[in-house]
Amino acid sequence: MKKYIIIGIICLSAIIATYFTFFRNGETVQYKTAKIEVGTIGKYVTATGTINPVRTVLIGSQVSGLVSKLYADFNSVVKVGQIMAQIDPVPFQHKVRMADAALATATASLEKAKVNAGNNRKNYLRQRKLFAKKIISINDLDAVRTVYHVSRAEVKLAEAQVMQATASREVAKTDLEHTSIVSPLNGIVISRNVDVGQTVVASFQTPTLFNIAEDLVHMQIDTNVDEADIGMVAVGQEVKFTVDAFPDDVFEGKVTEIRMSPIIFQMVVTYDTIVSVNNSALKLKPGMTANTSILVASKEQVMKVPNAALRFTPSSISKGDSGKKAPESKKPSEKAGAYIWLLERGKVKQAVVKPGIADDNFTEISSDAVKEGMEVVTAETSSGTSTKTQQKAPWGRSTRM
Repeated sequence: MKKYIIIGIICLSAIIATYFTFFRNGETVQYKTAKIEVGTIGKYVTATGTINPVRTVLIGSQVSGLVSKLYADFNSVVKVGQIMAQIDPVPFQHKVRMADAALATATASLEKAKVNAGNNRKNYLRQRKLFAKKIISINDLDAVRTVYHVSRAEVKLAEAQVMQATASREVAKTDLEHTSIVSPLNGIVISRNVDVGQTVVASFQTPTLFNIAEDLVHMQIDTNVDEADIGMVAVGQEVKFTVDAFPDDVFEGKVTEIRMSPIIFQMVVTYDTIVSVNNSALKLKPGMTANTSILVASKEQVMKVPNAALRFTPSSISKGDSGKKAPESKKPSEKAGAYIWLLERGKVKQAVVKPGIADDNFTEISSDAVKEGMEVVTAETSSGTSTKTQQKAPWGRSTRM
């Protein structure tokens, strides 16, 4: 009887030990893994910008008046020299006729002055001969000579008046020509700020009537790149971007200019980076917001792991469970930079790696301890519980994405 009691105690102890070993808290630890891959990885700098035409011209009026006709509207395609609007020309036509009359008057005055000057010259020559014969006095000769010189001055004055009247006539004709608002370039009207019957006043500044984009096939993005990232951006780098209007489409461009002038807003310093875009499909429209990703570095045929693998640490390590034997954990050296956990035959094993460039999904790694195809742990799961991932950033400076 004693023998059976001892056997029962041993069996009960084994059952209890098994329960606490395998079914404690009703959880069984499992791992989510991914294979170490070899491929291409790129490092991107993200920024938000606005899509604009490469060249836009504001069309205004140099004269004041009533808009009598409009020959262009929104989205109208215009050519160089094409009339877009007409300001009432009647008042300016009257000014031209008045200038013509003033010029005619000045011309007649000039002819009259020339005739008087010629007559006074003849009289002066006659009086000088009489003075030589002692017939008239010197005072009479001086009076005639003075009249002659005055008439010559009057001719010069009349000539100046003709020049002034001619200039006034040219100004009046130019103002009349400016009543026709013409396009200075080939393009498309993207905005119209005037209607028929509206009076435009050009007293202090030129009023804007139209805004013309030269070409909507070649567009540009004005992006604001943070000062922490601008050192990695260079002219010629490839850019990918999306717009809210076409969320499933990925457009491409290229960095063409990095402007030196800083943009400071609420103590944040950014730099205007120009990205050229081919808009041959005419999907992109001026003013759209572009979410850009500038490719600042790229490597091919490198080992890469999911970013979650560099943030993962087994719960037995992070919580220090006393009921389990923790896997061996080694602190990575500063030269190595980070570590990952490999799954081999159902057990996790630590591997020290050196991280490189990273994108939104993967990080480049280099290490003699890992090879392509190995299983790397990205998360820890337990039966009856949700996925648990220990958020631990890799060593070293994080990359702004």
